[in-house]
Amino acid sequence: MNKKDFLKTYNTINKMNLSTDAKSDSSSKEPKLYRSEQDEKLIKDMHYAKFQKNLHKTQQSDEFKTLIEKEEWDEQDMQKLLASLR
Repeated sequence: MNKKDFLKTYNTINKMNLSTDAKSDSSSKEPKLYRSEQDEKLIKDMHYAKFQKNLHKTQQSDEFKTLIEKEEWDEQDMQKLLASLR
């Protein structure tokens, strides 16, 4: 191979890399999930507060504690567990 062939090959590879980079850049630009940073903070705070409320409710529930300590579960126990987590 001579020098011209090497340069042509490198140019072809560079063009291929640039085209794949352009494709990945266009696909990586996803639409924003939140309208603003303030919206994001408010929504995350709301979800965290709901999580804390549910955590507190399950930790204080005697029915939940007895279900967790139970060895064998039946269908009614599963329904009670799901109802207490809602």
